[in-house]
Amino acid sequence: MGAGKSTILLAIEFAIFGAKKGELPAYTLLRHGKKEGSVELKMSVEGKDIIIKRSLKRGNDDIKQESGYVVVNGLKKEGTSEELRAIVLELLGYPKDLIKKGKDLIYRYTVYTPQEEMKQILYEGKDTRLDTLRKVFNIDKYKRIKDNSKMIIASLRERKRHLEGFILDIEYKKRDLEEKKNEISGIDKKISEMLPKIEDVKSIISQKRKKIDGIEGDIRELNLLRRELSTAEANMGRRIEENNRLNEDIRRLESQIAGLQKELENKKLENADEIAGKIEGKEKEINETEANYKSAIRKIKELEVKIEACTETTRKIRELDVCPVCEQKVDEQHKHDVNSREEKKYDELLAQIGDFKDRESKYEKIRLELRKELDSLARQQNNLNFLRLKFQNLEDKRNEKEEKSALKEKIKKEIGSLNSAKIEMNSKIANYSEAEEKYKAAKKELDELLPQERFLELEKRKYETEKESIKRFILSLDKEVNEKQKAKESLSHILQLGNWIDELFVNLMSTMEKHVMVNIHSQFNELFRNWFDILMEDESINVRVDEEFTPVIEQDGYETYIENLSGGEKTSVALSYRLALNKVINDIVADIKTKDIIMLDEPTDGFSAEQLDKVRDVLNQLGMKQIIIVSHESKIESFVENVIRVEKQDSVSVVI
Repeated sequence: MGAGKSTILLAIEFAIFGAKKGELPAYTLLRHGKKEGSVELKMSVEGKDIIIKRSLKRGNDDIKQESGYVVVNGLKKEGTSEELRAIVLELLGYPKDLIKKGKDLIYRYTVYTPQEEMKQILYEGKDTRLDTLRKVFNIDKYKRIKDNSKMIIASLRERKRHLEGFILDIEYKKRDLEEKKNEISGIDKKISEMLPKIEDVKSIISQKRKKIDGIEGDIRELNLLRRELSTAEANMGRRIEENNRLNEDIRRLESQIAGLQKELENKKLENADEIAGKIEGKEKEINETEANYKSAIRKIKELEVKIEACTETTRKIRELDVCPVCEQKVDEQHKHDVNSREEKKYDELLAQIGDFKDRESKYEKIRLELRKELDSLARQQNNLNFLRLKFQNLEDKRNEKEEKSALKEKIKKEIGSLNSAKIEMNSKIANYSEAEEKYKAAKKELDELLPQERFLELEKRKYETEKESIKRFILSLDKEVNEKQKAKESLSHILQLGNWIDELFVNLMSTMEKHVMVNIHSQFNELFRNWFDILMEDESINVRVDEEFTPVIEQDGYETYIENLSGGEKTSVALSYRLALNKVINDIVADIKTKDIIMLDEPTDGFSAEQLDKVRDVLNQLGMKQIIIVSHESKIESFVENVIRVEKQDSVSVVI
């Protein structure tokens, strides 16, 4: 006991389908204290050699399925847990809709049912059991079809109510549509009556415009002449003003020329170059004197610095007692010699300063005298320049007078030409005077006709706008009527479809479901009774299943509950039910490829030695190629081909 035999069967299920919440959770598979684990299953299906590997890894909060792989005839495909599940289900021929479902009912009721679940279906409520069997035999599709049909009928009824409300006003809309079409006909009639009137007015207006176009040529010529006359008068006015201005300018220039001539009488220009040479010479003398003057001042300052040095030396030697160099005492004779020398030097410096101050005074006087002479020469030069400007001004005035006199003669000629042109243009304007009156009269007639044309056009446009508005309304209304007509037809179809589904299709599905269930029930009941009779060989106990696949047990002619049976009797009922279920599923679900294998986990709990012999007979009747039995019964070894013993060694299951 507890060697891990059932765990091997669970590991096989995990390899095929992966961990499943509720049925085969990951935490029940990974050994406590281990971070990770894996299963590798080798099997053969219809000549295909298949290897499946799945892994589990413990995280901080939970255990997760890692990626694995499937090898089919040497070709390896890696994938997630869900991807591997899809591949394996396809290899086993299981329905594709099981990929997303948590329970593998076909596998659980045909190949392997865990030990603790073998009797579970017998104790479940009848509704739960029927739902489970419907799913296993794929009969639940009829219930789904009926449920979906009811939903479709409800949807059709809702659609019917909507369509009935939608088409409620269809006849009113049709009448409204006809009225609007009649309105269009009335508007078309009014527009047709207006068109001849509009054409008549347009014809008269066209004639008037042609007449005006003929007159407008003369009017344009007249306006051109008037613009030219206005331009000529403006030009002539400007020329007269310009002539008067020239007369004033000439008189002013004559007066200015006379004044300048009188002012410059007996005046003549001296040699300007001679004066410029004298100025240049004086400036040179001034620069030399300035240099000597500044040199004398600079020498005086240098001598004054030397006098200060003599005075400082005399003061220091008078106060000196010890020589700072040789550190010997300075005697009075040495002090007297130094003072005498410095006093002599001081007197010589004073004499030099006096000499340089005399020079400074002399150069200052020369400098001032030269500047006076330079200022006098500059005044002569300025007077000469001013006189030259006067002579130049006189010449300019004479030239300006000649130019203005020539321009005056030219303007007089232009005034004469403009005056002649004016006379000619006035004559031409007089010839076009009648054209203007004719134009005004024709324009007045046209202006009276244009409002009539506009009124008629506006009336026509009003009717056309109204017509377009009604046409748009008609289009919208026509579309709405068509939609309502289609809805009416759709309503008829919905009524027919709803009646067909409600009265025929749903009943047909119920009949088909009952027919299928009757066939399954008959086959299942026969197998269930047959295998139970083989296992028990007790004529006092009979079993069958009712219409809801609930086991009915009769003991000595009376019905009894399964709970009242002995352990061996309960196991016989459960095993017979399980094997009957296996056989019927394999016969009905055609494409599955696990029909030749079954795994039984402790199927003989409570059996006597005679019953164990009967188990062999039942297994032989199954006709399976491979049967795997987990059992503690040593007698089982006598009717199996291979025995694998499993025991725990240091908490690890090993095959011995």
